[in-house]
Amino acid sequence: MAKKIHNSLTELVGHTPLVRLSGYEKKLGLKAHLLAKVEYFNPIGSIKDRIVLRIIEEAEKAGKIIPGKTTLIEYTSGNTGIAVSAIGAMKGYKVQIYLQEGVSKERLQVMKAFGANVTKIGDVPELQDALKATNNDFVAATNILKQHIRDRQAAGDSIYFVDQMLNPLNPTAHHDTTGKEIWEDTEGDLAAVVASVGTAGTIRGIADYIHEQSSNVKIFAVEPAADDTKLTGIHNFTDVPAERIPPSLRENNVLSKKVFDEVFVADPNGAFEAARTVAKTDGVLVGNSSGAALWGATKIAQKEEFSGKNIVVVFPDTGLRYLSTTLFED
Repeated sequence: MAKKIHNSLTELVGHTPLVRLSGYEKKLGLKAHLLAKVEYFNPIGSIKDRIVLRIIEEAEKAGKIIPGKTTLIEYTSGNTGIAVSAIGAMKGYKVQIYLQEGVSKERLQVMKAFGANVTKIGDVPELQDALKATNNDFVAATNILKQHIRDRQAAGDSIYFVDQMLNPLNPTAHHDTTGKEIWEDTEGDLAAVVASVGTAGTIRGIADYIHEQSSNVKIFAVEPAADDTKLTGIHNFTDVPAERIPPSLRENNVLSKKVFDEVFVADPNGAFEAARTVAKTDGVLVGNSSGAALWGATKIAQKEEFSGKNIVVVFPDTGLRYLSTTLFED
């Protein structure tokens, strides 16, 4: 019998399962088939493992970063920071994380457990000012942070900004892995894909791959309302200034309609309830962005045109990172 020994957890990134949410379908009386892409099966617990591994390994190949010398920096609401912290530790890099306010304390604790230096953006005046001026916009704060990093690089610091928001390897990683896996695992028997939008790399990469295979599959995006502070990790991208639209969804400086067919503005209470329900019906414990995606997928599954068809809903992470929040409080 051949040995099955892996040299690193990086070898286990991707190939996450599609799981039919049979209990959830039955409880809600849905006629469509909801298939969850359960991304907490990635070794560090979220969909962000995919993009971080790709970005770091490509930077290594290009000679932009050197283990033991370069410090990896990222601005994050949590999951990307956790992936950078863990993969950075595996590969021998120091890690500096700038963490959004309002995220669960588990995320902060996990990053520190992996050895990362974590700074809350509330402790960085220029970032806090940018967020206050733009209603907590992720893109605006990222632009401020990039200037801060450029200043440090000019001063001779060996640092590398992972930059999930602008790095084109974000959607590329999802095109090459997540989208490909969804198509292959359903054998093309697919009516729709639903995903919440943060940096938009996930939905862009999946949509690009799926559209290369078929123009008949619908892509649905889920965003929070502009003033919603309950749904962390995802961001409003419609009816905002062009500079605040994630680059993966921007074309000729306006919102591209080629990526998705429709956008749902999530009801936070409905999103939380969806996450609570699927934990009880199917034993799948996920976070609030997954709940938002499931809320949207449920709306679609209730439409007669999707009766008997497969709808894939992307679950980015585990609910274990939200136990200190109100997500699972009845």
